[in-house]
Amino acid sequence: MTTVASLTTNPFSRRTMLKGVGVGAVGFTAAQSAFIRTKAAQSDTVQEALDISATTERFGVTFLGEGLASNAAGNFDRAWSDPVIAVVTAARAQEQFHLDAFEAAGGVPLVDTFTIPPEFLTSFDAFFGAVVEQEAAEIAAQIAALVVFTEMMRPDLVKVSFQYAAEEAEHRVLANYTRGTLPPNDVAFAPALFDSIGAFLESLEQRGIIGGTGTEIVYPGPGEIDPTNVIETTPGGVAVDCVPDGTPVADATPIVDGATPVVEDD
Repeated sequence: MTTVASLTTNPFSRRTMLKGVGVGAVGFTAAQSAFIRTKAAQSDTVQEALDISATTERFGVTFLGEGLASNAAGNFDRAWSDPVIAVVTAARAQEQFHLDAFEAAGGVPLVDTFTIPPEFLTSFDAFFGAVVEQEAAEIAAQIAALVVFTEMMRPDLVKVSFQYAAEEAEHRVLANYTRGTLPPNDVAFAPALFDSIGAFLESLEQRGIIGGTGTEIVYPGPGEIDPTNVIETTPGGVAVDCVPDGTPVADATPIVDGATPVVEDD
């Protein structure tokens, strides 16, 4: 279907299709941020989704930074190639852009200090295997978050959540390829591992990332975050609201028992 055809046959009014203008540096419009903050104040589930998402992104920034520093120090059993360094450098910046968006929407990270097994910073296979596992978990967490946003009737937030999860899927494939898994794109559908985003938090604790006994790493980790080669740093695009054509506006005169409303001249 062509773009024009899809617009003319879409059950939603074209007035509900909004270009991503007025988006701040963190990726949410002022209205979106205000809405999320309001809902977070009313719902533990929404606030939980924001807080946990912000927490895991802080871990991502920190862990990738530690990996880059450990490689630069020559600590890995296999030195990273220049393309691998470029990929991880970009991935770290992307995690920071995600974090900025979640914090701007009201997310409050639960912790700044994380724990990892020491071999994650010396074993090439262990490091990239951990990235694959963590990215799969983060994608699954967003599948759970999508349920929350869908129940809120907010397709704009569903879009942002999808954009975030899609980019994390890129990280998973790149890490899988780096560690030699063939094919690296080895799942047809991302597995839904969690019934709720709270279950994802429990998995971070069970795996020792939060409250574990391994090596402590602290956000944001060593070195500067380099966003040089990262584009699309905010979740832009078209947002559609959930108001079908013909839905009365708030100030319209209601029709009762089939009666025709009276329109008075000014």
